[in-house]
Amino acid sequence: MKFPEAVEIEINSACNMACSYCPNSVAKRVETGEMSEETYSLIMDQLQDLKFRGRISYDFYNEPLLCRNLEKFVSMAHEKLPKSKIIIYTNGTKLTLEKLEALIKCGVCEFVVTEHEDGQKGNDLFTKVYESLDESLKRYILFQKYSEIQLFNRGGVLEHLGPAEKLLPCQIPANIMTITVKGNVLPCFEDFYQDHEMGNVHNNHLREIWESDKYVTFRDELAKGLRHKYKACSGCNRTEVLF
Repeated sequence: MKFPEAVEIEINSACNMACSYCPNSVAKRVETGEMSEETYSLIMDQLQDLKFRGRISYDFYNEPLLCRNLEKFVSMAHEKLPKSKIIIYTNGTKLTLEKLEALIKCGVCEFVVTEHEDGQKGNDLFTKVYESLDESLKRYILFQKYSEIQLFNRGGVLEHLGPAEKLLPCQIPANIMTITVKGNVLPCFEDFYQDHEMGNVHNNHLREIWESDKYVTFRDELAKGLRHKYKACSGCNRTEVLF
């Protein structure tokens, strides 16, 4: 059974911004804190068992550069999953030249940096850093403004970003797996409130969770457009996934 092309790991729950197009602006995460080294190591071992070679990133609704163990976690992923592509999605406020070079050395392949909403403290800090970089470092970075990205209502949490898309197929659960701070597996990164947990890496191997009847049924029904059957999907308006 084909495993997801991307695994997103919430290594920390904190974010230093609260953009109007993010659930952090209206609610708090269900799980808080930083992922333990034990949990992260367990995830890496299970992905290694699966011979995983897709994308690894460290995001859910957090800012990964706030995680104290980021460099250690990147190094572990690079060592155990050398065929994987490690990507950092960040708001750039903590991405200094020194941190950029250190993370590249640890194994990061790409940084997707978004300069977020105007008026938030430090939202333009990375602009100066980026402008000072030579081309050998810029090639690692996709730098974009928040106005350039397509916005969705985050599973219906942010109603001002549009109404639900009824009965449209969704392939997110078939292509991306999200793992929370406490090791809970979610079938979609839009499930902010964790309404559809599929299992926990401390209780079952990722292979078992992925192949479980519950997970298979969820993927199959979303692929058929049966969004109305699931709380986090019934109000969602996301219709595409980009890797």
